[in-house]
Amino acid sequence: MRKFLSDALVVFEIEIRKVRAWGPMYFLSVVVAPLGFLLFAKALLPPGLSGPVATRLITGSLVFGIGMMTVNNLAQVMLWERFTLTLKLIVTSPIHPLSYALGVVAFSVAQGMVTAGVVLSFAPLVGIHVHLSLWLVPVLLLTAISMTGLGMVIATWSPSMETGGMMANLLGIMLTILSPVYYPIDRLPEWLRWVARFSPYTHAGQAVQSILSGRGGFGGEALLLLAMTMVGLSLGVAGLRWRER
Repeated sequence: MRKFLSDALVVFEIEIRKVRAWGPMYFLSVVVAPLGFLLFAKALLPPGLSGPVATRLITGSLVFGIGMMTVNNLAQVMLWERFTLTLKLIVTSPIHPLSYALGVVAFSVAQGMVTAGVVLSFAPLVGIHVHLSLWLVPVLLLTAISMTGLGMVIATWSPSMETGGMMANLLGIMLTILSPVYYPIDRLPEWLRWVARFSPYTHAGQAVQSILSGRGGFGGEALLLLAMTMVGLSLGVAGLRWRER
């Protein structure tokens, strides 16, 4: 167990060192892009209108930003390591595949939480005020982890870096857009609501909205998010392709 955790920490440290080397790229994706989501949300808010609408737009910005960081960026990192043969060096170190998965997922989640911090920190500066709670931290962590399994499967099974990059971009964006995070789920047609309920981002958005609005009652959505996160992560680990054939 000690080696398992220490190997995961080594993988995490390797990814952190890349941030230093590729600082401008990470600054754009982790800081500048979330601010763009926030300004987009603010632009959609009619003048003088606040309350639930403003909270909903902040919720959408949070979930969308975290979704991009933990599906798109995670897949891009793993694709780069796989097709530049870095992963082969890690495999022959040797490192257990679960240690590698834990390290890259932890790095991806850390990016997602930085993104969430940027959005929440700048929200008051653009005139949107929300109710903060410690419950927001575990819910955002679950949001960040919920779809990492999908990112791992895309990265390790895509036939090329280009294909994997396109799939990561498509699914990372489309999954969030198709989930009702910028609007209530009752805006959807009845048949589409059932489809949307299979997305963890749907339940993440409803839980975050309840917390930020200060009205509470998010326990049921948080439990559903937890269950979906466990299932998605388990499927991702089970589908992790460790060696090329």
